[in-house]
Amino acid sequence: MRTVFISLLLFFIFSGCQKSDDGCSQYQPGNISGVRYMGTSSEAADQDGAFFDLSCVMPSSCTAINKVYESREGNVVKVGVETVYNKCAVCPEVPVTQTKTYVFVPRGAGTYYIKWQGLPDRVDTVVIR
Repeated sequence: MRTVFISLLLFFIFSGCQKSDDGCSQYQPGNISGVRYMGTSSEAADQDGAFFDLSCVMPSSCTAINKVYESREGNVVKVGVETVYNKCAVCPEVPVTQTKTYVFVPRGAGTYYIKWQGLPDRVDTVVIR
């Protein structure tokens, strides 16, 4: 009896830890429509970094910026966004601009070139000494 009780208890604990898919969220890559350099800080995590505000135009208020991600190849950093669309909500199809802050944290001193998904002609140069 005790084994059955413990087994049931463990089942209920671990079943609550599973990530549930609500069926409403649809994730996809988004495009950055604007970038604004905000400055640097040496106070964040005891490192130098550069702060950028990213703007994205969403097709409706049911779409939002889920996360900002980066990929690095040497000193070239490619920054993109992932959007999430709530397909279960009713939203007017009116474009909405959203912003999110991206913090570039370098791996060391050097010159870095930041490229933005959706802005193929823009490259920002960050020099860390």
